[in-house]
Amino acid sequence: MASIRKYATAKGTRWRVQYRSPDGRSRTKRGFETKAKAQAWADKNAASMHDQDWINPNIGKTLVSHYAEAWLAHVGTLAPSSQRVYQIAWERHVRPHWANQPIASIRPSAVQQWIDEQPGGAVTIRRNANVLAQILDYPLRDGALRTNPARGLRLPKKSRGVQVYLTADQLMALADEAGTNAPIVLLLGTVGLRWGELAGLQVGDIHFLKRRIHVQRNAVTVGARVELGSMKTGQDRWVSVPSAVLDQLAPLCKGKLPGAWLWERSTGEPLKLPSKGSWFDGAVNRVMARDSQFPRVTVHGLRHVAAGLMVSQGANVLAVSRQLGHADPSETLGRYAALFDSDLDAVGTSLNDLFRMPSKCSQIGG
Repeated sequence: MASIRKYATAKGTRWRVQYRSPDGRSRTKRGFETKAKAQAWADKNAASMHDQDWINPNIGKTLVSHYAEAWLAHVGTLAPSSQRVYQIAWERHVRPHWANQPIASIRPSAVQQWIDEQPGGAVTIRRNANVLAQILDYPLRDGALRTNPARGLRLPKKSRGVQVYLTADQLMALADEAGTNAPIVLLLGTVGLRWGELAGLQVGDIHFLKRRIHVQRNAVTVGARVELGSMKTGQDRWVSVPSAVLDQLAPLCKGKLPGAWLWERSTGEPLKLPSKGSWFDGAVNRVMARDSQFPRVTVHGLRHVAAGLMVSQGANVLAVSRQLGHADPSETLGRYAALFDSDLDAVGTSLNDLFRMPSKCSQIGG
């Protein structure tokens, strides 16, 4: 049972609560202006201990930087590209504001204010908030916090990027402008590989007789480096390739060992992601200058182009999902739902044709 006693200070009388915590230690909470306030705190503290919800007040003094060490160790196990963006978020945005804050002193209102006042786009701000939330999950799991003050807050909405689709003729025009890099444009725009998957292809991955490519590596551009990492979904996959595109790849494989990169830099390393002002950017600019209807498309945007061409040729959701390497067909539907709307018309037409056939109707009627 807690004892409540008054004591003298320079500002007058104050009250303190002395109690024994679940760890057996005698502890004191000081500074209450009235005995009633001290009693109310003592009752609440006793209820927390009874409900096994008591938190050691000294643990709450632990700084965010302490738990950030464990979080950074986990980040070190992620794919190189993920490591980079998380480390940048911590060093540039989270650490300067929160590293020296005791975890128990952080309030949701303060975190919300920090989120609202951050410069930059929605993606960056959401990532920064997520980093702080992930770090504070560690003391939450340890029982040092009752709730995570960085969870459940108002975050800026991400704008869904405009998906650009090209016709087959437009894709061919872009490939023509790409010159010796035409096979890259055609492979990205018909098969839907991610750039890292294309950069990680080796000669032995191309199976000409099966008209398949075995996608099993991810050569990710991280700053000025290219690092070989795991697949985004953690699983390799086989993709179908048009014969015309395979014909473009055949000369690239000739005379090479199975373990050689399909494309490589002069250093013998996989290709880097084309940046602004690269051969890809130049090819797009030249086509746009010649054709005012040609939309601005990015390297990653060629995945959308591939999805559009597949659907236009009758591919179903499951086939497109497997080809693109989505973790679940629902992801494919979420991104390309509009492309599949025309399937509804096809279903209606098919059923309409079925019930217009007299012989079928007579069989149904017996």
